[in-house]
Amino acid sequence: MMTVLAVAVGVVALVVLLQVTVFLRAKAMKGQAVPPIPGPLGERLATAGRGLIYFFSPGCAACRPLTPKLQELSRSNPTVHVVDVSHHMEIARALRVMGTPSLVEIAEGKIVGYHVGAPPPGLLERWSG
Repeated sequence: MMTVLAVAVGVVALVVLLQVTVFLRAKAMKGQAVPPIPGPLGERLATAGRGLIYFFSPGCAACRPLTPKLQELSRSNPTVHVVDVSHHMEIARALRVMGTPSLVEIAEGKIVGYHVGAPPPGLLERWSG
């Protein structure tokens, strides 16, 4: 019984540690210069000066409610970009995406916001105008 409890506590501790690591790495990205982003997206970001990049994966349950909203937003706002990491892993690697869903806000060559999980209140509204 004690061994099962110890294993359960160890697993919970590992999950919490991984979550904290992802949060801290995301927070550390804020203020960093945008690394070179490959392909047409990199070219569009370079000319636009700002952008919101949403990363999702088809198997991500947390992405399912967000993806249609962000796809619609990207159709009305050319500075919003939706990236499927299963098809564009090189873009995700360039921006050090650690999990999906993730949203990266870029302005003037710097990362001004890096959000893992659900977007913070007001984020989508800021990009819908």
